[in-house]
Amino acid sequence: MTQLFGPRNFASSVRAKCRRLLNLIRWVSAKIFAPGDERRRLLMVYDFASQPLSIGDILVFQESSLVLRAIHDLGRIDFALVYDPLHPVVTDPALAHIDAESFLYYLSSFLPAAQVNPHLGSVLFFDSHAALESYIGDNAHRYHVWPTLGQYAGLEYLFYYCFDHLFYDYFKKNGSLPSLVSRPAARAWAERFVDEHVRPATAVTVQLRRNPQNPARNSNYEAWLAFFAHCADRFPAKFVVICGRSEVDARLRTLNNVVVAKDYGTSVEQDLALIEIGGIHMGACSGPGTMAQFSSKPYCMFNSLMDHGFVKGFKREGDHGRFLFSGELQNWVIGKETAESLQVEFDRMWTAVAANITHDAAR
Repeated sequence: MTQLFGPRNFASSVRAKCRRLLNLIRWVSAKIFAPGDERRRLLMVYDFASQPLSIGDILVFQESSLVLRAIHDLGRIDFALVYDPLHPVVTDPALAHIDAESFLYYLSSFLPAAQVNPHLGSVLFFDSHAALESYIGDNAHRYHVWPTLGQYAGLEYLFYYCFDHLFYDYFKKNGSLPSLVSRPAARAWAERFVDEHVRPATAVTVQLRRNPQNPARNSNYEAWLAFFAHCADRFPAKFVVICGRSEVDARLRTLNNVVVAKDYGTSVEQDLALIEIGGIHMGACSGPGTMAQFSSKPYCMFNSLMDHGFVKGFKREGDHGRFLFSGELQNWVIGKETAESLQVEFDRMWTAVAANITHDAAR
């Protein structure tokens, strides 16, 4: 009979803990004593024990990687994703439907966001924290590793650190943030898609949201349908609707100024590339819309729950809010959207975009 707590198993457990401790020491010492080498890579560790299974959060990590790469003058960026098979996601009502058996199924739709980085090297996947730590211990001389060991060990949720420290401090020093952009192949695909399905109209991407697990930020579909109908024949614009297959409303297909991206089988990476190249972005304040947040394009996110001081530098004026690094045409709107509020926000952004189109055509 196997002795679960006998001397042999106890010794094995001690050896395993010592190996982990040694790997963590090598992780720290390599960061302290590593020589200055511009070819060192950045290793971003996304730990599902502390970070949610969320496209928006991984895109915030992507932007953080661009800031860290610039600060430390690094080369390629590797992403390491790690999870515990027995407890694969953080405790959150929005993720309550994901368990050990279904985690990899849901992860498959999340992974493309880990590729949205022009400096991407490798995407690494670990189903063991000990295996990740061993990899870092063996390769720490090649990397600047983030988050720090303290943040990793303390299971710190890093969204607020990214905004309050990385983005805020970098913007204060440099006056702008690096733009979050797709890889060239995805961007080229998006250009072809817009050429075929939108132009000569201007592409306006719209993210609609209908999530029964977390309905607080869901879109008001009736308002959007009325808004699209109002814009038809009034504006030379086509609205490219980005959402999951289950979120598509069949009535969208009856409007000649609406293109439903999922009707063409788009992936998450392709949806993000469409947001990147569109002239304006509108829609729900979640997930894929984060792509517009770290760009210079006009955008307006509705049904925001953010208030003044939500993160460092976020300011609310009336029912509008804006990050420190955002432009005047980059806004978050508090409260549920209506057909009238959609039109007001669109008119404001369209005026600026139309002026740029006219200026470019006259050159």
